[in-house]
Amino acid sequence: MEQTPLFLDEYVLLNDAQAALNDLRLEDALAFLNEYRNLYPGGKEDVEERLRIVNFLQQGISALPASGPELPGMLLHLWRSFESFCGDSARNRRLPESLKPRFFRMITAAIEAESLTDDCFLEDNIPVGYIYLQTGQYSRAIRSLQTCLLTMQDNAALFGYLGDAWWERGSRDTARQVYFEACLIAPCAVDWRHLRDEELKGLLEILPDAYGWESALACEWFPACAYIRGIFKPKRIRALEEMSAFTESYRDIRKAFSGPSDPVLAARIFTGGIVLCDNEPFLRNVRGIDFADIRRDMKSAEPRLFAEYMKELDRRRLM
Repeated sequence: MEQTPLFLDEYVLLNDAQAALNDLRLEDALAFLNEYRNLYPGGKEDVEERLRIVNFLQQGISALPASGPELPGMLLHLWRSFESFCGDSARNRRLPESLKPRFFRMITAAIEAESLTDDCFLEDNIPVGYIYLQTGQYSRAIRSLQTCLLTMQDNAALFGYLGDAWWERGSRDTARQVYFEACLIAPCAVDWRHLRDEELKGLLEILPDAYGWESALACEWFPACAYIRGIFKPKRIRALEEMSAFTESYRDIRKAFSGPSDPVLAARIFTGGIVLCDNEPFLRNVRGIDFADIRRDMKSAEPRLFAEYMKELDRRRLM
């Protein structure tokens, strides 16, 4: 009977330490962990590992300036270092998720204190909208990221974060449309680590084994595979100017394309061909692009996927 209070006290200390850590009250967390270590030297919990984490954060934060326009960006770099630090330990890989809300609120507070809320980017081209995304301010993130894209329309990472914001706001179709735009620029430049769309996430995970591709190549083929599975919908081009720009980019890829022996360009030829075929009426107004040649290049790029693509087109026609 006498052991019960001690058992409860042990976990009260651990819970208090975790709560303090989650709230970035690092001195309190350190005190609770040291007290636990002194009272329960044979405890099952790896307190030394937790102490290392608290010390890492203490040292990182103490090395930062108290203020200045560079502070928000430096805080984000510290967070990314912290994620990597925790990733080295299987026990603590989930720990960053519990600290993340408070840490990013701290970054947001620094942005506001430095009057950077209307800026598109922090130091090192970190989009302010990304910070809003991490703090659950999805509408604010969307506005900020859309503003960034007015001057950086070829930035796949920005489109990726914008897709995340739309998804978190509950607009699945819009999010997937934006993800597709990101993929048309550079699918491997998108930060897919925190993707919440389970269908897309599952597809990314199975592609390497399903087709025998290494991870980077699977990412290049990802948009075409998502289209074939009906996850990505057709991209509708509504202006001749947009069509001309897209076909010019497609021509550049086609000139460099030497066949299936160049798998990255093969993926881009295939995905670009999907978009062009979905906008066939516009092709009649663009010189040097032939519908039959597009289909032939797609088949040459990846015969297996081309067969799946044609089946998907038949399915869509019957809907």
